[in-house]
Amino acid sequence: MNIMYLNLKDSSATKLRKAIQANAIFSAASGLVIVVAEPLVLGWLGLEGVGIWPVGAMLMGFSGYLFWMSRNSRVPGALVQGVIFGDWAWVAGTALLVFLKASLFSGFGLFLLLDVAAIVSILAIMQTRGLRHARKESMGSG
Repeated sequence: MNIMYLNLKDSSATKLRKAIQANAIFSAASGLVIVVAEPLVLGWLGLEGVGIWPVGAMLMGFSGYLFWMSRNSRVPGALVQGVIFGDWAWVAGTALLVFLKASLFSGFGLFLLLDVAAIVSILAIMQTRGLRHARKESMGSG
């Protein structure tokens, strides 16, 4: 099995590195807001009696992983694909949640959920484009 490694410090991977860093920043900020201001976030969402801080903690951990990845000079392409898959799974999960349980959320809560899903989908697209570019460049130079 031939594993393709990417050097995210290389100039050919600049787009990918920046997309991963943008994802890291968005994930960290979202996670921090959820953990620090959970009651406020629950109010925005229109939810009561649930704990969502584990989601915030998970996002902060994910953010750390993304920052590590973006600073690494040898990252398996499969790890980047896993991040992209995870982003699309978040978007699909949000769509499913809204479709099946929209009545649980306030109007503003639905707006927030859909906005976050839209941002995550943009990040997934940016990462996919960056990965394609980095792969194309690495194959062309090798």
